[in-house]
Amino acid sequence: MHSAEVYLETLQKTAHRLSSVLQEAELIQILLEQVVSVSATHKALVLLLGREGDRLILAGALGLTDRYLENLELRVAESRLNQQVLDGELVVITDLGRDPDGRQLPAADEGFRGMVAVPLLVRDHVIGILHVYMDTPDVPHQEELVLLSAMTDLGALTLEKVRLRQSLYRIAEALSSSLELEPMLQRVLEAAVEEMWLKAGTIRLLETKSKTLRLVAAYGLSEAYLVKGKVHVSKSEIDRRVLQGEVVVLHDVQHEPGFEYPEEAAREGILSVLAVPLTLKGRTFGVLRVHSARPRRFGPIAVTFLKSVADLVSLAIENAQLYAALKARYKDLKLDLADWYRFLALG
Repeated sequence: MHSAEVYLETLQKTAHRLSSVLQEAELIQILLEQVVSVSATHKALVLLLGREGDRLILAGALGLTDRYLENLELRVAESRLNQQVLDGELVVITDLGRDPDGRQLPAADEGFRGMVAVPLLVRDHVIGILHVYMDTPDVPHQEELVLLSAMTDLGALTLEKVRLRQSLYRIAEALSSSLELEPMLQRVLEAAVEEMWLKAGTIRLLETKSKTLRLVAAYGLSEAYLVKGKVHVSKSEIDRRVLQGEVVVLHDVQHEPGFEYPEEAAREGILSVLAVPLTLKGRTFGVLRVHSARPRRFGPIAVTFLKSVADLVSLAIENAQLYAALKARYKDLKLDLADWYRFLALG
């Protein structure tokens, strides 16, 4: 066990190193280096939750063999340990001869006996897991567990910052990729969904006469879900609220009144939804939705980010519509000129 002074110095150094990081891979490497600096075995790894919410992705490891890493169980449903940690619980295992699911693990070959699994938590949302390995079966002191949790929290918050920064570049690139409306909206939506690490998303524009929301871009959703039926404003309380300018967060669409297609959403694997209005010059004309396969409460950072994307999308739609109008006007002028030249030639 280290002294309190060492713990504070480690935490301070971790915060300092992470604060200057701009790339995800570099961030994971620094977090692992800082964690193993206070670990007896100098072995650790980071797993990040995939967008579908059903698998973990190995993001980085230190001190572990390829054989061990290849035997990791990355399917969430197949590991009670992963499920516990993804539910926000810090788990200590003192005997890695067998994992909590009863499988043999090659722990002896790796030179460790136990493990601490810590959730990477950002505003009540778990985005991954840190494994720190121990060379003894002893339970770590409470001070050590608090330090690991604090370091992991710092890493998770910095990861969120890095991802949001990268997303701004991707979305800016998507916005400037084309003046054609639907291809541009498709690229922006894909960038927003991927950077928020979610399952799917849609952009729908209001058809004033029919009072329906027309799909203009979709990402991560099956064809069967997309053709489930029109979204009627009169039948969707959620969309009525959004069209009135409200941001709507649905933690579980199965138990939310006013969601038009809950059974279809369940079959599609959609659990949580964040919906924001597309507004320009005081007029709301569409809805931007993103979908999560795992429970999400969508805190202020996620809401602010998606609202910013929606504002950019609204401006881009206006620019694309102006471009389409100018193209049509240019075509008309060319036809007018051609008629005029023919008239002069006849004269």
